[in-house]
Amino acid sequence: MLNDTPKKKKAPKPDTKWRRFRRIQKVCLYRAVTPCMMYLFMSLIALALQALADGTQVYEIVLGSVCIAGGAAFNAHLAFSYGKMHFDSYLTGCLHRQNMRMGILSGGDHRPEHEYRPWKGFLIGFYVGLPVLIFGTLAIFQPTWDWAELVLDMFAAWAILPIQWYRGAVFPGEQNWDYPPVSGGWSLLFILLPVIVTGVFYIVGAHVEKRRKEDESRRTEEINAVKGKRK
Repeated sequence: MLNDTPKKKKAPKPDTKWRRFRRIQKVCLYRAVTPCMMYLFMSLIALALQALADGTQVYEIVLGSVCIAGGAAFNAHLAFSYGKMHFDSYLTGCLHRQNMRMGILSGGDHRPEHEYRPWKGFLIGFYVGLPVLIFGTLAIFQPTWDWAELVLDMFAAWAILPIQWYRGAVFPGEQNWDYPPVSGGWSLLFILLPVIVTGVFYIVGAHVEKRRKEDESRRTEEINAVKGKRK
């Protein structure tokens, strides 16, 4: 009704270090979902192709490697986009902070947790590799849990397939999950794949966006200079 008093907006909570830390983790975890799904999708394709390889190990390795490389390529593309977006947010944050120092109130809903930081790409990559970390750790402390290998095959075949290939090549006929020289725990090393790919291409994406912004600024200055001379 017209006579109703407007509802008061809740005052924003103070921006403490702990709240910002939690928001950063939430943003990075959210950004890790799509790359993780891409790795999952390519892992399922690799398993399907291996089932069609008629037990020929060379074909299994070639087809599986192509699928792993495909997942890493999707990961690189997404990380590159994240770096560009976060660098844009970083520039907006710089403008907000500059206005605050000058006593000017900036509008918009800028959120500092979306700003670019070089380490964020590696954190996103770490979250992408969480399935490997969880089930690879179970393989170390509970080596008799054969279902851990099945779960890794389904959700992170990109990490366990190279271990299985090596086991089949060096120890033919040995398929035990807890076989010490090539146990499933070695899959933990492959968490470095998404960490490195995401971290590197995140930084590259930010650098490319920075160069683009600098070129735009330079062209704008040149156009303004030409207009000034004409006047």
